[in-house]
Amino acid sequence: MNKSIYALAALLVLLTACGKKEKETPNGMKYTVIEAGDGVLPKKDQVLVFDYQLKDSKDSVWGETFKEGIPAATKIEDSTKIANEDGMSQMFRALSKGDSVKTTMPVKDFFNKVVGAAVPPHVDSTLSVTYTLKVRDVMSVEDYMKAREQQLKNRELRIFSQDTKDISKYLSDNAIEARTDTSGLQYIIHTEKGGKKPALDDCVEVSYRGKFLKTGEEFDKNERIAFPLSGVIAGWKLAIPMLGVGDSATFYIPSKLAYGPQGYPGAIPPDAILIFDVKLLRVSDQFDASTRTCK
Repeated sequence: MNKSIYALAALLVLLTACGKKEKETPNGMKYTVIEAGDGVLPKKDQVLVFDYQLKDSKDSVWGETFKEGIPAATKIEDSTKIANEDGMSQMFRALSKGDSVKTTMPVKDFFNKVVGAAVPPHVDSTLSVTYTLKVRDVMSVEDYMKAREQQLKNRELRIFSQDTKDISKYLSDNAIEARTDTSGLQYIIHTEKGGKKPALDDCVEVSYRGKFLKTGEEFDKNERIAFPLSGVIAGWKLAIPMLGVGDSATFYIPSKLAYGPQGYPGAIPPDAILIFDVKLLRVSDQFDASTRTCK
């Protein structure tokens, strides 16, 4: 075989590799390139800014930033850390501005390797999830922080305004009269028995039922659960101290006082307004982590 044939063969191999849509990270995570960007890879300490959609194999969307205006981001670490990184982090190193890719993995791998936690009890561990993302930009940490601060301010004002309208409409449509806290929390106290009210550093025991304002779907309930009040969502930190032991109430919690734009994967969608029916059962000054009860 002469030199020109060798050169042609090498060129064909190179072109095939460049056009290959499925790629693999050093630790074996496979991903598919949907659209190629400018090819300029991020450097150490730069921030990769991207939009994403996370959807399970039943076509339920767990999270999405494409429509929210607030992208996600990840900082590129020193290359000496590559060997110990998870597949997602290794993939980010290989992306450039304008790249669009997707990867599919079992739910167990997603929680263990990406979220860094066990699969929650309410999540079907037999499913898989598909993570589709598009890189918006690559920038310095300083530029990213400035841009994100303004994006968050604009988004928070927009979402809070919409949440207030949605809660007010729901109350009006259902002929419900509720009081409004200065935070935007709206509530109805059903019983006031004059029992002890908790402080933020107390442990409380409650029964509750939670549902989504948008759909009315119940997403959680518990007949009796104990927890330190300081460790719950902002809406509960505001709501529970309104109750004395034996009191019950319904709380309409704007998304910024609940799980916000991130939601809770597999359980609470982003920007969800939550309704809680709550009864305060007990108040004490200590939480026993071993028994999950108030002392």
